[in-house]
Amino acid sequence: MYIKKRVLIVCSVLLIVVTAVLTVGLVNPFGFTNYLDFIKFSTVTNTIKNMYYEDVPMSDYVNSSIEGFAQGTEDAYTNYIYGEEADEYMEDVSGSFDGIGVYIENNIEDNTITVVSAISDTPAEKVGLVSGDKILKVAGVSYTGEQINEAVRNMKGQTGTTVDIEVLKAESGETVSLTVERQHINVKTVKSKIIDGTNIGYISISQFVESTGDDFNKALSKLTSDGAKSLVLDLRNNPGGYIEAAVDVASNFVKSGEDVVYTLDKKGNREDYKSNGKQYYIPVTVLINQGSASASEIVTGALKDYGLAHVIGEKSYGKGIVQSVFGLGDGIVSVTIARYYTPNGTCIHKLGIEPDETVPMELNKYANLDNLTLEEDEQLSAAVNYLNSVSK
Repeated sequence: MYIKKRVLIVCSVLLIVVTAVLTVGLVNPFGFTNYLDFIKFSTVTNTIKNMYYEDVPMSDYVNSSIEGFAQGTEDAYTNYIYGEEADEYMEDVSGSFDGIGVYIENNIEDNTITVVSAISDTPAEKVGLVSGDKILKVAGVSYTGEQINEAVRNMKGQTGTTVDIEVLKAESGETVSLTVERQHINVKTVKSKIIDGTNIGYISISQFVESTGDDFNKALSKLTSDGAKSLVLDLRNNPGGYIEAAVDVASNFVKSGEDVVYTLDKKGNREDYKSNGKQYYIPVTVLINQGSASASEIVTGALKDYGLAHVIGEKSYGKGIVQSVFGLGDGIVSVTIARYYTPNGTCIHKLGIEPDETVPMELNKYANLDNLTLEEDEQLSAAVNYLNSVSK
């Protein structure tokens, strides 16, 4: 009788333990194998919730917790935003918003807000913001890289209003104060022309959005029908964008079925992005600089690896990682999911792509590319000279 009772008690205890473990597994944000972390998380959150002197909406606790979890990766590109920030993000990716027109990032090496590039023909370009500049203050308030979303919100505003920013210039090392007038920005990502006095086509891409591939295809088709025998592809100050748009652009030159780029995640799973379009057999030069990043480097890397283009300019930015973006209620999660590799197996993250022909240029010229003459733009001049030499 005693033995049976003991067995019953042991079984009851085991049932309680198993139930507790399974319950923890269902609700533990760290995974039930990290039981002590769950206890710590639960204790701290309940202490704050029960003892904080004011009532806080549960949604604020949840959103802040998720935001902190993303920051735990210490990756500048993995984050969670919600509310107004999420709405502003959707405006940005749509290519239509009110602001100053600059792409920036949280530079985790020195915790600063660093300029990747200014958008062509925007207030940011007109006041001379270039890759490597650091935005220290917005409207008199200092911001660190971790506060980038708040800084972005304060740089945006109604068209016609102004905002004061303090910038540490990359070229001179001086701190300057700038007053920038906001405007409504509709980003036209593809511009094309035939360079005066030549049969050389010119296409610049300011960023890679959903429509960029189709717009590029139309521009290239028109240039060739108008008599262009070679092409300058200008990716300077292009911070990147959708990987699919980069593949669409590169597919105009890379043989159908060949890799344009491939990615590897942390488990070693490989995903190939292959050329799917018409191949143009014309001489191509690609212009890059410090502001050429991400999708720009995908296109440049593919064309360089296959020997399909002569790359001119300065070393690119070096962003060789891929993000996936997910909607989650009123929030948006951006997660770095993989590194990308050029067809030859090179990951350029934090390294950049070296040009075939290095042609340095003053940083202040990068803020005024659209207004430079051919003679003033040393890199474009070098591209024209190269194409003239190989077309003879």
